[in-house]
Amino acid sequence: MQGPELLATWLREFAQEQSEAGCVQAFVDTVDNSIRSQMPIFDTDPVLTEDLHRSTRYQWLAFLSVLQQREHQILLPPQAHDLARTLARRGHELGVLLKVYRSAHNGVFEYCTAVVESLDDQAPPREEVLKHLWNRVDRWLNDAIEVLIETFYEERQERHEGALARRAEVVETLLAGDPISVDEATDVLGHPLLQWQLGCVLWASEAGADSAAAVLQTANDLAKSLGAARPLFRVAGSRDMWVWVATPAQPDLTAIRHLEPRLAELKVHLSLGVPAPGVEGFRSSHAEARAAQNLCMTVATSPTIVDYRAVELLCLAATSGVLMERMVRREIGALRGVDKNLAQLRQTTLAFFTNQMNIEATAAKLFVHKNTVRYRLARAEELLGHPLVERTALVELALRYVEFFDPSGNL
Repeated sequence: MQGPELLATWLREFAQEQSEAGCVQAFVDTVDNSIRSQMPIFDTDPVLTEDLHRSTRYQWLAFLSVLQQREHQILLPPQAHDLARTLARRGHELGVLLKVYRSAHNGVFEYCTAVVESLDDQAPPREEVLKHLWNRVDRWLNDAIEVLIETFYEERQERHEGALARRAEVVETLLAGDPISVDEATDVLGHPLLQWQLGCVLWASEAGADSAAAVLQTANDLAKSLGAARPLFRVAGSRDMWVWVATPAQPDLTAIRHLEPRLAELKVHLSLGVPAPGVEGFRSSHAEARAAQNLCMTVATSPTIVDYRAVELLCLAATSGVLMERMVRREIGALRGVDKNLAQLRQTTLAFFTNQMNIEATAAKLFVHKNTVRYRLARAEELLGHPLVERTALVELALRYVEFFDPSGNL
């Protein structure tokens, strides 16, 4: 087998091999790492980063699906358009989108070069493979940019038109802490800023028309649960929404818990800030809700509803990285592990701290006998090597860290 026939056979086998999950992930890692090394905006925006990963993943699969055709063809998946829309909705300039694809260019070349260098003697000549691959990749990226520029500007135009643009401007002004008349802002937004403010973030697991509708419906259900007329919301990306609910008095957030089954069914997640009054509450509660969302984006399985007050210490500690994990191992190393008995000890000890070190309250919370709680706490102290009244804050933080980031106890 020689010439075009050999290359065609190799391309068919290459496309099949590269469509497997492991190879796709390797491609995504290479390309997106190249992009992120040049663009720090992705380091602080987990939703935008996930949109990037999805765009890269599905563009590669689409590219592989047409690679064997003689003529160049581009089939941009919806996820590529989602990334362009999210960049526009985040308020970024077109240059940011263009830089994404310039950086991707380097990452794809690095990946293709590595593929070619690994070819054996049974494959077509390396220079022939690289020339063919790179010609198709280069044309794909150039065509993608042309298509996505149009998507970006369509989204940008819609964002800046009419009342939506004015409302977005007022929200940005409030969040930035810039001077603005509260009466004017209340009138433009149709939102009572002098009342108690609950900031929330809603996000769907997948982007799409159905998920966008589900997120919007959830925002309305949320406001209704708290006795509010309607929420103020701002679409922040392809699948996430910022929401504020205003109430005359401090809202009871337990009223939201009945939404959890419906949220799980819709694959929609909700993070809650701490309710606070006035413009400052509008700003602070939103920042807290976003911090809770960012925390959720770092774990494989996000909670359906996460309250910032329950994870505040984790939000503050999450940026510590290696230092935090080192502290966890030091403080509760003997309580780590996948054994179910160790899991019970962690659960009981954390419940003990949560219930102000009250044995009876802990037993009621866990539906076990008081003596069972006493036994487990004694065992935990034995493994830790000190009483639970010592180093309480660090032990509790370490337990909460394991509960949230690694319930199996492998950390």
